[in-house]
Amino acid sequence: MKRMWIALVVMLSMAAPALAVDFTFHGDLNHRFRLYTNQVNFFDGAGNSWQSMHKKAITEEDNNDLMGEIKYRLWTEMASDDGAIKGVYAIEVGGIQFGSGTDGDFSGDGVDVETRWAYTDFALGSGRAKIGLQTFTVNKFIWQETATGIDYSVPVGNGNVELAWMRGYERPHNDSDLDHNDFDDLDALYARYNFSPAEGMKMGLFALWQHSDGDTLSDGATGPNYNYVSRGGFTNLDMDLYTLGFDGTLAAGNFFANWDLFYQFGDLMEEVDFAGYFGHVDLGAKMGKGKLMFTTWYASGDDDATDDDYDAFVATDIDINSEYSVVLFEGYTDDDYFAEAPYLMDKGMILFRLGYDHQTTDKLKVGLSAAYLMTAEDIEYLDNNGIARSDDEIGVEVDAYVSYKLFSSTEVALQAGYLMTGDAMDYYEVDCDGSADEDIYIINSRLRYSF
Repeated sequence: MKRMWIALVVMLSMAAPALAVDFTFHGDLNHRFRLYTNQVNFFDGAGNSWQSMHKKAITEEDNNDLMGEIKYRLWTEMASDDGAIKGVYAIEVGGIQFGSGTDGDFSGDGVDVETRWAYTDFALGSGRAKIGLQTFTVNKFIWQETATGIDYSVPVGNGNVELAWMRGYERPHNDSDLDHNDFDDLDALYARYNFSPAEGMKMGLFALWQHSDGDTLSDGATGPNYNYVSRGGFTNLDMDLYTLGFDGTLAAGNFFANWDLFYQFGDLMEEVDFAGYFGHVDLGAKMGKGKLMFTTWYASGDDDATDDDYDAFVATDIDINSEYSVVLFEGYTDDDYFAEAPYLMDKGMILFRLGYDHQTTDKLKVGLSAAYLMTAEDIEYLDNNGIARSDDEIGVEVDAYVSYKLFSSTEVALQAGYLMTGDAMDYYEVDCDGSADEDIYIINSRLRYSF
């Protein structure tokens, strides 16, 4: 690996004068540690929150496993000297836990280099186009991840228009699939208009159509897991999912606000009608070196999985981080988390959070927050004795963090979260009896060097 990078740098540096190409190199070298938790299985793997069967992630006895891991990303940008065209290629060595498998145990030498981005960005008319494997963003609550496709943005007035085609999934060709056609693939068409109606205000309007002529119930499709209808849950199924959105930001003096509103409709397998919605608002104020912010959101849930309506809000591919919850969402150890979307299963989520951040010195920043969380619809289940239970209270969570700039481009940070669980979390307990018996807490840290 080392030899490959040295050879690449030498070749590019020799070619640069002749080709009139500028090369820049970047890196994100992230070292993460789970220092302590009382419920290690709660964070074991990714996405425990969508399990349709009881995951049994919360035990009566404390269990902890000190864990360290690395995630390295290295990328290069190759641009013409006039900036008309640029190529971007990125590799990632991700989520390697200390001592794990052939990656992090004795001698190392694991085969674990992945392609993160590979795209070309070039001027086209008065705008720019990107083609290839790229970071694609509709909205951080809808879709914000790497995807393959074509994205085009062009200035219009005091804003811009963005158009994109993304293919999230290509259905494999095989002899048994005699009806296969190009439209069986899961494609997305996207249009957005961003504009600034007044000083300090930015707004965006967008429409997203995700479509596939895949299998219907009459074709023998068994249907998705309705507790996790997102990302991979749509593959091979007939679907038309439309999302209309309105988002924006406002800054006026020390006051600021952010908002996101979405409505979803369409059908799945020609049998189920989508009807989900989501609303999010941040209201905040800068106070000297501090910032106070109140956040609330509502992600709709589905109250009956047996009817023909799917009323839950659906995210495609996102990573909600610990800005909102250290326990529930993706903390510093973001390959090991409970939930990646702003809801639990198909039951949605309601969140109220108040947080305060303070820039103590040029290098030191601290923060504290408290949040109340519940599902939009009751989680209904049978406990270990076969008794029907239902509840919507996730609980009250208190979080804190401290971040210090060790060097200008190097951060060392510590975060902690404590969830005083409500009875809805009994669904995830080994001792499933209708009452949440165990609170959940976790302490993470990281050392991150970026250039």
